[in-house]
Amino acid sequence: MEGSRGEELQTIRSEKESRMVKEINLKALYVTIRKRVWMVLLITISLTILAGLYNSRPETPMYSSSARVIIATTADMMGTVRVLFREPIVMNEVIEALQLNRSAAQLRSQFRVDSVDGTLVTVISVVDSDSKLAADIVNTAVDAYKKAAAQILGITNIQVLTTAQENPNSINEKSNTIVFVGFILGLILSLAFIFLLDSLDDSIKSDRQIEDVLGLTVLGDVSQMKKKDYARHLKKQKSILVRGETIGS
Repeated sequence: MEGSRGEELQTIRSEKESRMVKEINLKALYVTIRKRVWMVLLITISLTILAGLYNSRPETPMYSSSARVIIATTADMMGTVRVLFREPIVMNEVIEALQLNRSAAQLRSQFRVDSVDGTLVTVISVVDSDSKLAADIVNTAVDAYKKAAAQILGITNIQVLTTAQENPNSINEKSNTIVFVGFILGLILSLAFIFLLDSLDDSIKSDRQIEDVLGLTVLGDVSQMKKKDYARHLKKQKSILVRGETIGS
């Protein structure tokens, strides 16, 4: 009976000590942050401003347009058929037809050819700074490709499901996401930095640390008084003494 009672008291004591340690740790964290709160503000505001400046830089709007075609061929030939879309034989014909001032390699970098979930449907997409030209490039490339596929691969059964249309919405519209990322990153980095500085500081900051280092019990401490507060306190004491002498006389 006494043993179980002792275990209960030990458990209660342990819970109280853990709560005290948790409260002390939270207070220590708060004091550490408050002591260098200027550093948190400086780093966070600086990174947020830099992110805002980066986000506000001038950028050419880009537009995307795409067409969907279905190519009736075997699965073995499908890879070769799709690669032909971006070959010079197709690119050069598009450049000549639209009088583009760019090379076949430059035009090729604007193209993207994808399959739709492993089906015979192929999506041809082009990105350009001119929304109307992007659609014209796609449609011209599809026509040039149909001719090249018939001549080189003997594939004539290519059907256009949807032609490319002009898309007035740019694909690189600016958002404030990078500004929020800069703010969060600045906050995290600044907090990590001040905790790093605090961990490198070997000075004693609390009574508990004195007890842990010296193995002594702290009975009290003397609060720090600023020079201005000391002068005000001394002046107040003199005033009280003068009043006491006056009353005594």
